Amino acid sequence: MPAEEFTHTGTDVASRVRTGFGDSSGAQLADSSILSWINDGQREIVNSNPILRATKITDVVAGQSDYSFPNDKVLSIEALYISGYPLTNLSPQAAREYIQAQDPAKLLNSERPDVWYERAGIITLFPVPNKTISNGLKLEYVSNPINLSVLSSALAVPDRYFNELVSYVIAQALEMDENYDASNMKLRQFRDGLDRLSTKDTISQDSQYTAVMADPADAWY
Repeated sequence: MPAEEFTHTGTDVASRVRTGFGDSSGAQLADSSILSWINDGQREIVNSNPILRATKITDVVAGQSDYSFPNDKVLSIEALYISGYPLTNLSPQAAREYIQAQDPAKLLNSERPDVWYERAGIITLFPVPNKTISNGLKLEYVSNPINLSVLSSALAVPDRYFNELVSYVIAQALEMDENYDASNMKLRQFRDGLDRLSTKDTISQDSQYTAVMADPADAWY
């Protein structure tokens, strides 16, 4: 997909919400409430549609098997590479069984690990790398959105999700006003919008990447 655009702010959401709610003067909807709903809505969007994809590159350190998450709020890890080679992801339980079967003496190490697992924010590689590789470890992940602290801050979700975020915030305002039917209608509109955008992303990716081939340029970093 083309690069996302992030041009809207919380103020843009507040203005649209107040107009839709009939509160142009701001007498009914406090900024603090709208700000809280925006942050909740952004999390709902990213939890449903993993759109905030990011990449981090760091060194592989000889003798070190454990690596911490980046400072970003990691929602989920999509892939892990060493020197361009994707590693196999295992659950912690499956990794324990694999390690016990492959290395009962816990002495096995290798220039390039084969598998990784994550527990409590720590990524563990196996076998333990025996060679330091500068910028050799690449993490592809989905990030949680950064909360807005003031309405003038830029939104953490891209522009194409602006209307869905507005729908979510209006739904919360209507619920606060005890207009539950209208609130539920807006939430359905919000969910329908997320589904539509998710389907569009899937079709776009399938049409561009009908087959995935290894790229020799990805072999080293």
